[in-house]
Amino acid sequence: MRILISGGGLAGLTLAYWLQKYGFTPVVIEQSDGLRHDGYGLDFFGSGYDVAEKMGLIEQLEGQQIKAQYVGYVNEKGKPIAKLEMDLMRRIMDGRYLPLMHWTLEEALYQTVADKVEIRFGRSLTAVSQTENSVIVTFDNGRSETFDLLIGADGIHSNTRRLVFGPEAEFAHYLGYYVACFPVADRYGVGEAWQNYTEPGRQVGAYCSNRDGELITLFMWEAPDEGRIPHAERLPRLRREFANMGWITPQLLADAPANNIYMDTVTQIKMPQWVNGRIALVGDAAGCMTLISGQGASMALGGAYLLAEALHQYDDYATAFRVYENEVRPEIETRQDKARDFAKAFVPGSELGLQVQKVMMKLLLRDAFKGVLRKQFGGASVLRRALKRLPASHDEVLGYVLNGKLREVDYHSLSLDVDDVLTDHDHVNLLLKMEALDGIDWPAMWDDVRFGLDYGRSVQKLAVVGDQRWSDWLAKAARPFYAQQSRHFPENEAEAAWAWLQN
Repeated sequence: MRILISGGGLAGLTLAYWLQKYGFTPVVIEQSDGLRHDGYGLDFFGSGYDVAEKMGLIEQLEGQQIKAQYVGYVNEKGKPIAKLEMDLMRRIMDGRYLPLMHWTLEEALYQTVADKVEIRFGRSLTAVSQTENSVIVTFDNGRSETFDLLIGADGIHSNTRRLVFGPEAEFAHYLGYYVACFPVADRYGVGEAWQNYTEPGRQVGAYCSNRDGELITLFMWEAPDEGRIPHAERLPRLRREFANMGWITPQLLADAPANNIYMDTVTQIKMPQWVNGRIALVGDAAGCMTLISGQGASMALGGAYLLAEALHQYDDYATAFRVYENEVRPEIETRQDKARDFAKAFVPGSELGLQVQKVMMKLLLRDAFKGVLRKQFGGASVLRRALKRLPASHDEVLGYVLNGKLREVDYHSLSLDVDDVLTDHDHVNLLLKMEALDGIDWPAMWDDVRFGLDYGRSVQKLAVVGDQRWSDWLAKAARPFYAQQSRHFPENEAEAAWAWLQN
């Protein structure tokens, strides 16, 4: 199967790697003329870390980390207010955390596919159409070509999404802020640190990259949505928005390279569906979470991996697309909700909010609150979900492996799968293969009850497969709230369980 990937960034390159590994023939197009060596720093953990580990990239990335030893918060004179040590951040993430520059990760991914996958730089799409058996695309050089599938992995301002699903304005949800960044030489003594200074409605940060003597700045401010700011207006806009700001802000703006400033709105992409026939979206093109979530890169890799895995496991691309979206969408939406709630606390709009932020940072940024911080950062990996759909699922029968602690997103994914079945059948049958159940997260308790209320009458049969002492109890307790009929099967009778559900 020949698959066109529009976008050669983190999601597109990851997807190309796994598709090629699974025997597909991916072709990547990227509108830039080559790899970009600009951008910003990112926290790399969770889903992205798991995928990079599977790709054998961790050792390489460990040697290219941002050199910052801590994230610091300072007052207008540069005096420290609070500090998050990188060693603490690694402990919060159980050692599975890397601070990286965006270009470092993109280059590492590119190197894994450069000699295996066709990548066409300086190329984009101008038209897309599809038939029952193929997708026909027209490139910006006027040539047309036919592929089996098209995947849009071209970021928040996705051209593929615009051509296939509609204009960006239909899916963009502005969070009330602009963000800008640019590189400068470190003449300010920031050193191996990531320093931040905040005033009501605006924040400035400066941190060392993985290049000696280089700083990357980060400006964020509250403002009405004016759309894209032209390049020529960006530096004047920054100087106006950050006039009379304390710390080293005036020096940073005086040294800013006028022709090398990234600037954009802080905007989420929220779509009712990510699939249109033979075309699907992945990464920020499908569900941008914004930099406030701190997980855009990790979820780009995680989503791309799960999309490739679904296409590998299911012969029918339509089923694969549906499984992928049902797995990833709840994860994206949960992170979007957290980012939206956190936005006002990230850059407080009032002096009172700023004082509350300072108190909370002084209190929480320490070992004693590792659990709280882990939950705030939301490092759970989409590759380690407690409930994982089995490829043997078909028609009205859905099968899952249960291993771990059930979270809200597990129930949301399960509900989406059940809804899909109930569009074509009047009931659904479920199989649960029990490996380990570590309990249910407290916020998910209501989702557990709600699943029974919403679907208990539609689940005709439930088969619980496993040798744990409580597997039989679970099967008995499920009747009739979660299923009209339920039976326990020992692990060695899994085939009999499938047969019972199909009769």
